[in-house]
Amino acid sequence: DRDVTGVQTCALPISLRTPCPVPCCAVPCFLPVRKFLAYAAIYILWGGSFFAIREVVSIVPPFFAAGFRFTIAGLILILWSRISGPFEMSPRQILNATLLGFIMFACLYAGLFWAEVRIPSGVAAVVSALIPLWIYAGEVLFLRTQRATLIGFTGIAIGFIGVVLLALRHRGHQAHARTSVMAVAVTVAGTLAWSIGTLLSRRLSLPTPQKLNAGWQMYTGGFFLMILALASGEIRVMPQPSVVLSARVVLSMAYLIVAASILAYTSYVWLIAHDSPTRVSSYAYVN
Repeated sequence: DRDVTGVQTCALPISLRTPCPVPCCAVPCFLPVRKFLAYAAIYILWGGSFFAIREVVSIVPPFFAAGFRFTIAGLILILWSRISGPFEMSPRQILNATLLGFIMFACLYAGLFWAEVRIPSGVAAVVSALIPLWIYAGEVLFLRTQRATLIGFTGIAIGFIGVVLLALRHRGHQAHARTSVMAVAVTVAGTLAWSIGTLLSRRLSLPTPQKLNAGWQMYTGGFFLMILALASGEIRVMPQPSVVLSARVVLSMAYLIVAASILAYTSYVWLIAHDSPTRVSSYAYVN
């Protein structure tokens, strides 16, 4: 459609539009379906990842399991990007994506996979609900893209109290209590690292398209995790191949690579570029 001045406009109601700097004839200026599918991916697919991680780390050492997951998922996305169309990947963009890979994957998932050997997957999911609180605080204090409100800061306080109560609730005898509290603390630190990486991604120049960006971050994060697995001696204590290749482990790892990494994280990266990080991080509540 065109208005009285002859400028091309969208025919959809304003409530369905997303601001777009280019004419509608070049790029659609509304993305409701794509956003819906992307949110569905991070809400649903990531929710199941906690159980899948638990299944894998019950047999495979945690750092190796995390490193294998992201190295394979990252390589698939990188190769897909190289053969599917044009891409941009300058040395600066590579460095920035590598930094995010270390912060978001090596730091978060090393702790998460290690912790899930020691705490139930449901506890890990609840602790991960701190991510929206960290990101909201970052948007208020650093990015200045959100306003500080009483409701917002009350939510942060309630989140911290909830994590403390969660850790205390799952205490057993004294030795087990220390292990559980430590595992919760490590998971909390991982959520902070993930949130910092998410906020940084709004300011850094990163590779394009988004699947290449996501793939490089996962690949480098997986590389760092593999180094950690080697340094900690996990390779020496790997179970027999017949155990590692059991249906339980193979199916869980396949879910983590395809659904929770390739589909869900690519959706997350795309959403961070098109919506408020605080709103996107609401996936943690659904998980």
